[in-house]
Amino acid sequence: MVLRDRPFTSMTIDEYHTTIKSKVQGTWNLHNVALERKLPLDFFTMLSSISGVVGQKGQANYAAANVFLDSFAVYRRKLGLAADTIDLGAIEDVGYMSVHSDLMVALDTSAWTPINEALFHKIVRYSIIQQVAPIDRGSSQLVTSIAVPQQATSKLLVDARFGGLCFGDTLGAKGNDGKDGSKEIQALFLMVKGGVEHQAILDAMVGVVNRQFMAMLRLSDAMEPGKPLSSYGLDSLAAVEFRNWVRMELGAELTTLDITNAASLIALCEKITTRIKPAA
Repeated sequence: MVLRDRPFTSMTIDEYHTTIKSKVQGTWNLHNVALERKLPLDFFTMLSSISGVVGQKGQANYAAANVFLDSFAVYRRKLGLAADTIDLGAIEDVGYMSVHSDLMVALDTSAWTPINEALFHKIVRYSIIQQVAPIDRGSSQLVTSIAVPQQATSKLLVDARFGGLCFGDTLGAKGNDGKDGSKEIQALFLMVKGGVEHQAILDAMVGVVNRQFMAMLRLSDAMEPGKPLSSYGLDSLAAVEFRNWVRMELGAELTTLDITNAASLIALCEKITTRIKPAA
C-alpha cells in the first residue's frame, strides 16, 4: 500500500503512478513469473481495498489500483487460474490504521465496521478455501467492513448498489427530522421558489449547510456562523466532498477555493444562495 492522497484535480502524474505501481506492476510480476515457471498455484489471494468499491475522498489513485486487483482476479479466473481479492476496510489492531488513531476516530461507524486481526486471518483462510474447494465458483471478490444494516443517514445509500443494506429498524430513522436533512432542503427550495426575503433564505441555508458540515467533519456542536471554516479542520479533501454534496443536493456549482477561502459559514452560504438551482 502506497498512499499519495490528494484531490484528483491537483494530483500529479508521479503521485498517481507511485500509488498504483506497487499493486499493478507487483501483481503482473507474480502472475508472469508463475506462468513462466509453470507453477501450479493453488491460490492467488490479493489484498485489495474497499476503496476500489466505494472510493474515498482524495484517493482516486488508490481506488484505481484496487479496482485493477479486483479486475485481475476476474482475468485470472477466465484463464482457468486460481485468484481472489479481499477488499479490506479498517483493521483496528494491526497495520496502518492502528497506528493512525486519528483515522480510526474519524471513521464513520454508521457505514463501516472495523475488523480485528483474528477476523482478518479467518477472511484470508476463507479466500484460500474459496479457491481450493470453492463454495461459489462465480465469486472472485470478498468485500469486507461495510456495516450491515446501514443506517438511514449513511452516505453509501446514495449509491443504488447499497440500497438493500438499509432494512429493519434503520428504515424508521429515515423519516426522522433529527437524522435526515432532506426535509430541510425541500423547505429551502420552496422558500427560493416562493420569493421569500433573502435573509430568511440565508438563515435556512446556514442551517442546512451547518448540518452537513457537522456530519461530514463529525462535529459534536454546530459551527458558529461567523467563525473561519479552517478552525473546524476543513481541508482540501473535505472541501471536495462538500463541493460534490452541494452540486448533488443543492444544484449549485462551487470550486474548492470557494469553500476553503470562505471567510465564514455565512460568507459561504451567501455564495451558495446566489447559485442555488432548485429542482423544478
